[in-house]
This record gives sequence, structure tokens and C-alpha cells, in this order.
Amino acid sequence: MSLRHIGGEMAGWSDAAPAGGPSYAHLLDTLHPLVPEGARVLVAGPHEPGLITALPPDAEVTCLVRGESDAAAMSTRALAVLCGSLSKLTDADHYDVVIALDGVERLCSVEGPQYDWAEALQALRRALRPGGALLLAVQNELGVHRLVDRTAVTFAHTDADWRPVGEYGTKPGSPARLRQHLAADGLSVAWLGTAWPLPSAPTLIVDEPALRDGPAGALAAAASAAIGTAYASRPVLSDPRRLAAAAIRGGIGPELAPSWVVLAFRGPAGRVTMPDAVLGGGPMPAVPPGRLLEELLIGACLRHDLPALRRLLSAWVTRQPAATADNVLVDGDTVTVFDPARPAVEPAAAIRRFAETLLAGGYDQPWPAARDTAALTAVLLAAAGLSPVMDPPGLPAPAPDSLREHEERVRRLEEQLADADERIRYAESELVRRDGELRRAQLQIDLFSGNVGYRITKLGARAARAVRRNLKKR
Repeated sequence: MSLRHIGGEMAGWSDAAPAGGPSYAHLLDTLHPLVPEGARVLVAGPHEPGLITALPPDAEVTCLVRGESDAAAMSTRALAVLCGSLSKLTDADHYDVVIALDGVERLCSVEGPQYDWAEALQALRRALRPGGALLLAVQNELGVHRLVDRTAVTFAHTDADWRPVGEYGTKPGSPARLRQHLAADGLSVAWLGTAWPLPSAPTLIVDEPALRDGPAGALAAAASAAIGTAYASRPVLSDPRRLAAAAIRGGIGPELAPSWVVLAFRGPAGRVTMPDAVLGGGPMPAVPPGRLLEELLIGACLRHDLPALRRLLSAWVTRQPAATADNVLVDGDTVTVFDPARPAVEPAAAIRRFAETLLAGGYDQPWPAARDTAALTAVLLAAAGLSPVMDPPGLPAPAPDSLREHEERVRRLEEQLADADERIRYAESELVRRDGELRRAQLQIDLFSGNVGYRITKLGARAARAVRRNLKKR
């Protein structure tokens, strides 16, 4: 439609990794009742084209970006585009709905004033008409993704990080603080969701009360699976799957979520129905209660509880043999599959994957002699009541490249090397001692065999025996 420069645009600039994904698109689908025909919608910041097309086609959509190349690309798709900084919006620019799923960090440019989070929020609120709706994503600086990141958010690592304030900004650090901040700016929160595993493209969005009070085992399994896929083979400080699952089970999942997605209104909150949980591109199906089998098996290994291990392994291979341990929920005697859409696997391959998880995670287990995957898999197969399988097929595990787990494996290897060194020293001392005894015995043998003294002694003994025989004859 049109491209309007409002000042503060950056020539030759393009923002990488825009907000997007099917989960965000599903949220926008639920907001269609808030966007009547002819409603004005502002999409602030870089967003994937799929999110723009998820808006009602009869809405008047305007996109605000700061890079000229991004603005030029959007203008070719028959969109109204504002190219420049958030600070250049005028009081005449009022919208019924403002969408900022990329947050507010990339709404200012080097050509204009640098708004902090609070100032950017106030600018978006001014752009809303009374009664208008704001859909805003807020990245959590103390989220799981930050706690496991190897890089510091207070130092520039890319050209886009010209103001890397990290946790030293004005951004709220918890859902409760976020609600208070929005209320202070005249915004009423109608819904607040937690987004996993990455702020820019979450694949799991769960309502805060549902995450805090819902089935902790199933929600922890969903978050762990989402994080495992996103962080597969990525270098991290520690395994984010364990951290996220522990936080959700402990009731502090909302405080450690990578980001929050909030729907707020300028004035009293409007009526809108939002999903309790979004998984992928649709509502999360009902999940059964129970704990994840993998967590129960690891806990039994840490306690060296062999009866519990055999019981869990037997129930696994008997009732759900085609599922991996991270896809099985256990509730008492009930063993169910968490995600039936995952492909079926061979039991030996599933047990091999669990053995790899134990070794890669540096977990203690009751079989210290089983130090490699093959040996531990054979032990687990026997404990499950299955026959040994020669070289069972491996399964790709969505495991991050975790520094803490690497350090744990190095520590255990150092312990094993120290134990081997002590055994070698003892064996060497025993060899030296026994070599000395052998040398003394060899000298004694040499002394009594094959030399002159031995012959003289032998002749003397024969003469003595002959004298005794002669004396007896007399």
C-alpha cells in the first residue's frame, strides 16, 4: 500500500530473527473478535509474514520497522509501513490493537532517542485508543534461556546489541511486577501467558495460572520437550531441560519462563477467551496426570534403588514398549504415552537412549562398572527382563551441548583415572616386592644347582649314606 518514513530509520539495516511461529499465529487467531471490520492495527517491530497474514483481512494493518530494507520488503505486500523509530509516532497515530510480539527492544534506532523498556511501553500505550488492546511479549532477563546462556547480555555480541543493558534495565522481572507496571500505566491485564522455549519463536505458551497450578508432570514434560528440540546440540552452561522441568514442578515456572505474553487494554479489560495452553499451532490437548518416566528412572538411579528401577523398567517395556522414557507418564500403576504423535521405537533403542541420557547428564547410577553406552544398555536390558541385543540402534537425542554436564563427566573421568592410577601404583609395588622374592629364590636355586659346592655337598651326602649302610651290615 504505502511506505512512509517517519524519521529514525536505518539505511541498509535489517533485523534478524523476527518474532514468529505457529504458536504466535494461533494467538492472533484468537484475537479476531477484538479486530472488527476496518479496525486499525499496529504491528510494532519485526514480525514474520505469517503473523501478518494471521490478522483479519478486513483490518487496516500498519507495520512499524526501523530498517529500510525491511520496510521496502513489507511495502511490496500491500501493507501500510512506517519506517523509523518508535519515538516518531505522533499523537494522531491511534490504533485499536497494537501487537508487539517481538517486544520493545527493537523499536528504537541509532538515529533517535534510546527508549528504555518503560518509556517504550508508554509510547505504545499512547498509540492505543481508549479501550484498545495491546498484545505484548516481554522477555524475562532471568528466564531459563538466560540462565543457561554462555554469553553475557550486558556486552555487545552483534551489531544489533548497541545497548546491551540486560538485567540492568527497567523491565519487570516477574509476572506480578509486570502486572503492577502495566496497571500503573493505565493498562488492565486480561491474560498473561508464559512462552517456551525461546522468546522470538515459542512453541509452547501456557497461561500463568495453568502453569502454576496445572498438572506439573505433564507441563514439565511439554516444556522439557520443547526446550530439548530448540537447544539440540547448542552450547549452553547447563541443560535447560532439567532447569525448566524442576522450576515447573516446584511451582516457579512462570518466574523462570523465557518470556511472557500479555494481553492488556487501555482502560477496563475487555472480554476475550484465550487458550489455557498452546502447543505448536493449536490448543494443547488434554494431558494425563503423572510424572515423566525418565525423571522417575533417574531418581531411582540416584538413590541406587534397584527394586524401583526394575519395577519401572518392567512396566515400561510391558505396557509402553514403543515409546522413549521422555514420552511416558507414570501415575501409580497407570503408564500412558504423553505425545502419541511421536514415532514408535524399538524397546532396545529406547533403553539405549536412556543409557545415553544417564551418561551424558553425568548422573550417578548403581552400576559403576558400566561406564560406556553398550555396557550400561546391557545392564538396563537385563534389569527390564529383556534379552541382550548386540549393538541396538541409536536414536537422536535432543540434548544440548551442556558445559556443566561436560564438567561433571570430566570430574567423573578424573575420579576413574585417579582410581586407576592408585590401582596401578599398588600393582607396581606388588610387582617390585614379588620380583625381589623371585630373585632371592633364584639365588637359592642357583646356589644348590650346577656348581662345585653343590657337587661336593652331593658327594658328601652319598659317602655318609654309604658309611651308614656299612655300619648297619656289621
